[in-house]
Amino acid sequence: MVNMVIKIKRNFVMNIALSAIAIYLTASAAIIIITAKPLCAEVSNIKLIDRIIAIVNNDVITLVELNTALQPYIQKLESSGYETAKKQEIMRQLTGDMINRMVERKLTDQEAKRVKITVSDKEVDAAIERLKESQLMSQEELEKALKDDGLTFEDYREKLREEILRPKLINQSIKSKVVITESDIKEHYERNSQNFSGKKRYYLRNILIKSEGKSKEPAAGITEDKLQKKAKQIKQRLEGGEDFKTVATAESEAPNAAEGGDLGFFDWEILSDTIRDAVEPLKAGEYTNVISTDQGYQIFYVEKIDNQNLPPLNEVSESISKKLYDDIVEKKFREWLDALKEKSHIKIML
Repeated sequence: MVNMVIKIKRNFVMNIALSAIAIYLTASAAIIIITAKPLCAEVSNIKLIDRIIAIVNNDVITLVELNTALQPYIQKLESSGYETAKKQEIMRQLTGDMINRMVERKLTDQEAKRVKITVSDKEVDAAIERLKESQLMSQEELEKALKDDGLTFEDYREKLREEILRPKLINQSIKSKVVITESDIKEHYERNSQNFSGKKRYYLRNILIKSEGKSKEPAAGITEDKLQKKAKQIKQRLEGGEDFKTVATAESEAPNAAEGGDLGFFDWEILSDTIRDAVEPLKAGEYTNVISTDQGYQIFYVEKIDNQNLPPLNEVSESISKKLYDDIVEKKFREWLDALKEKSHIKIML
């Protein structure tokens, strides 16, 4: 939340646009007629009519509130260079997204009031000071950055208050009920060990049945079908329990056949996509199906998998716990919000 200004600077460019909203949103009965800032040159002489566009339990969202939320995004879209049709397409999609966010904000605000959660001025001031410290910004620079994006400092304070309110509500309603166990952490560590290691290596052996390739004819009487059939017969022998090294020594046409098809260690990153896809699901002691490669038909055997620099569990348990915690909180928050929607009266009139 304290990075909100930076997000304003970087993310407002293409989030929301509304090149024809004055015409699009004034189809139903008016409540108050006001003069609003023109959205683009084509509608500069049109007066917007405020009206209710959504009901969320006992609260309403008005057209002017929507336009105010959209205004910073509109300015960016108008200077984007997109054709009118593209702007209108973006407008329809992102206006819907904005209304949905505004509805969710109303629901969370209502729930916060119900459970009596508040954000003090002191908390807002502290968040602003942390932001200025982290970004090396003065008060004047902050206010200028906000002004450039169409916000006053007071507008920003209120938006920040809302940003602080949400995690406080989540903490009380959701986070306090999330528990990550040691077994959860260990299971994630074992299942995703490759994400913690500096480099993954495979010790491979192979059996090669040579093919002359596309540019040359196979030896007389030898067709590609026969070569592939021979490779499949070799795989059947492996499936029957024969030792890979023994079969490789007897049948492989590769230079390393005498060493039982020994290829040595290969860094995961340098394997070709074809071999990588075939090898990835395997454990040590398993072999691939017959693979067609530039050299011919091959079967690869995984003798050993080495995760270099794999840190011990106790060194990464904290980061794993945080990731699991954040994932569960996000999932439960969506479920909690969906449940709020289910039991609320929500009507969109747009």
